[in-house]
Amino acid sequence: MSAFSGIKAANLAPKNPQSKTERANLYILAHPAGATELDILNNAGLISGRNYFTNLEREYFFKFNREKIPNRDGIGTHSKYSFSSLEIAETIIKAINKSRVNRKLIEFTPEQEVELLIPIKNLMGK
Repeated sequence: MSAFSGIKAANLAPKNPQSKTERANLYILAHPAGATELDILNNAGLISGRNYFTNLEREYFFKFNREKIPNRDGIGTHSKYSFSSLEIAETIIKAINKSRVNRKLIEFTPEQEVELLIPIKNLMGK
């Protein structure tokens, strides 16, 4: 193996990695029954899970359902955000596609969108 081919192999990583917002939105979309900011932090590989829910609400004019959950230490609460609407799920896909286009990638195919909608359809009993 020449040095050149080793360099070429090392450069196979995506040039436009998934953004933090895109990872958070994919997690939210996959968990329509509810997710917390801590869930995003722990499961989407992010340092903070703050603001992803409210940013979606502000930009796309819908509201998540909020449930206050007591913190484990007994001091204060945190919110669990959920949604039960196919329209909201489709809007989140629109937000993810917008991020993909900004990264110079193609939008999800109709087949991929069907896959992404499975969690909400299961929740709705469809």
